[in-house]
Amino acid sequence: MKYKLIMTVSAILLASCAGNQVARKWAEFPVSPHTDAAQMAAQIKANPASWQAAADFLSREDLASLACGRYDLLPDGTYANIQEYTTKDTSRYEAHRAYIDVQVVLCGHELIYVTDPASLHNVLQEYDSAKDIIFYESEGSGKPVPADPQNWLVLFPSDAHMPCMSDGVPSDIRKVVVKVPFKE
Repeated sequence: MKYKLIMTVSAILLASCAGNQVARKWAEFPVSPHTDAAQMAAQIKANPASWQAAADFLSREDLASLACGRYDLLPDGTYANIQEYTTKDTSRYEAHRAYIDVQVVLCGHELIYVTDPASLHNVLQEYDSAKDIIFYESEGSGKPVPADPQNWLVLFPSDAHMPCMSDGVPSDIRKVVVKVPFKE
């Protein structure tokens, strides 16, 4: 029994240290001040392996040359999508329940409008649990947050967001969206 308690305490301490190391790594990244830092710290502590995998992927020197598409990072469902597109003037809000979005614009600049999903009432597409997404009309006045290589945005299930938006001038975008499982 004493051995089991020592192993449990050791595991908790190791997890805590791992979480601190991962948090220090994320502190080096240009995460937007619009990101909820307290919620991010809690999620890093709850799931350090996924956040470490995300940090490792985002630290790759070849991100600019990787093919567009999905990259599975961990068996727990942590993955990255590399996308290319041109910003637009209209879009729709989306929200997730099972995943956190880490949106990293590698090239170009866009606005991502962010609002509380509870403020959105017109559902365009009901929640799809297989794709972890619900779509809403672009109603309301979400807060426009700039996203570019110096402003990485971390979006939680409490953040409905409308990405891919132009600031008045179309911009060609190359972006990585890392999906990290959300922990209650």
